[in-house]
Amino acid sequence: MDYKDYYKTLGISKTAGQDEIKKAYRKLAAKYHPDVNPDNKEAAQKFKEVSEAYEVLKNPEDRKMYDELGSDWKQYKRSGGQAQDFNWQEWSQQRGRRPRQRTYTYQGSPGFEDQFGGESPFSDFFESFFGGGGSGIGAEPRTARRRAPAKGRDVNAELDITLEEAYHGSEKSFMINGQRIRVKVPPGIESGKRLKLTGKGEASPSNGKPGDLYIKLNVLPHPNFRREGDNLHTELPIDLYTAVLGGTISVPTLGEKFNIKISPETQPGKTLRLTGRGMPNFSNPSQRGNLYVKLGVRIPENLTVKEKELFGKLAELRK
Repeated sequence: MDYKDYYKTLGISKTAGQDEIKKAYRKLAAKYHPDVNPDNKEAAQKFKEVSEAYEVLKNPEDRKMYDELGSDWKQYKRSGGQAQDFNWQEWSQQRGRRPRQRTYTYQGSPGFEDQFGGESPFSDFFESFFGGGGSGIGAEPRTARRRAPAKGRDVNAELDITLEEAYHGSEKSFMINGQRIRVKVPPGIESGKRLKLTGKGEASPSNGKPGDLYIKLNVLPHPNFRREGDNLHTELPIDLYTAVLGGTISVPTLGEKFNIKISPETQPGKTLRLTGRGMPNFSNPSQRGNLYVKLGVRIPENLTVKEKELFGKLAELRK
């Protein structure tokens, strides 16, 4: 069994600080995670190696022990020692170190061992080095240790809501896995956001905690309003006479209707900003975005003979 260079695995130097170690691990774990690379054995193996390296280097005590042994590993093998013969407890006694009692519990990705058929997430090198990926030095044998019951699988679902429901907030009810779920939709939520319902996932196969339910919300398109962040955009046609002479019009919103004054000689395409008439902010619903109203002009149809004469006279006056 060869010595494993955990620093090389994470792509960092031996003088790297804890922040650098954590940053390198997160980047590689995201790249090789089994959820991102389903059925990719090479990526799965790489994920195990990266996780094992981080498990050692993130702990100052483990890292110090690893660094001390690393310089003597090849010498130990050249002397005829085999991996299965190596006993850190004896080694530490020879060097005047008091052997410690420790149990390792992997704190990486949930369901990590399940991703690899229940096998240990640690290599033979790690287990020879630290006494096992779960039993630890001086702890009970692997076959006798007790594991906490496995958590049930998390469940992912999607839920469609209207823009009005996202504006006001709402309560939705639906069936999943044979149970009726009620979920409160907070005001201002955006499409793509996920809500977590703890314990509403699949039941545990070993009497452990149930998994969680993650609901991805899809806000459906609205026929009259377009959303950009907390702002809303709409188009509103006004009649020719109001555009020319000015007047008051009613603007529909997702809340109450709002009246605004139109200045005389308003041109088509002019956009009005209504402050605070947009979507509530998800983090602070008391704050709202703006509503932008783009004005259009409706040309009158089915003109009478008299109306046409009057428009003709207007045309002559404009000349």
